[in-house]
Amino acid sequence: MTHSSLFSGNVFKKILIGGLLEFGPIIIFLLSFEHFHVYKATLILMIMTIFSTLATYIIQKRLPYLALYVALLTLVFGYLTISHHQPRFIQMRDTLYDITCALTLLIGLMINVPFLKLAFDKVLVMTIRAWTRLTYGWIFFFVMAAILNEHVRRTMSLQVWFDFKAIMAIATCIFGIILLYGIYEKSDEEV
Repeated sequence: MTHSSLFSGNVFKKILIGGLLEFGPIIIFLLSFEHFHVYKATLILMIMTIFSTLATYIIQKRLPYLALYVALLTLVFGYLTISHHQPRFIQMRDTLYDITCALTLLIGLMINVPFLKLAFDKVLVMTIRAWTRLTYGWIFFFVMAAILNEHVRRTMSLQVWFDFKAIMAIATCIFGIILLYGIYEKSDEEV
């Protein structure tokens, strides 16, 4: 198993751009919450998610299904948050996202369709075994994130939930890097 190609310039660049596209709207959302109320921050999140989805489509030159799903959830739950003046909707979006991702990945394993490989094989070329291990790791992470989000959302203040969300964004990046580094196996298909 070699990790040199995992963090080579081109692969690292693709991972970094993908990470910025995925986490950019969340970072801007968290920063805007510090300067505005939750409803304006939610509107900013909705707009930035649309821009991020379009940028993902332009850069990847393919329909980004996960980004579209995130955009749909963000727009629906953002609209409910703003129209009903209830922050709980934007908070619930995270739980629904995490559970849906975990179930999707689990169903993929059950029907022998490696969804992570389908989504990211242009960025990473790995063995099927590595993709399977990566999938199990992300299922675990998404389930834990959903449970924690619901606990914080139901038992703590909105400010604590925003702090938790910031911590989870960082934790997601760290978990992803550690998991990928730990399971990476170079495929024979890799050039």
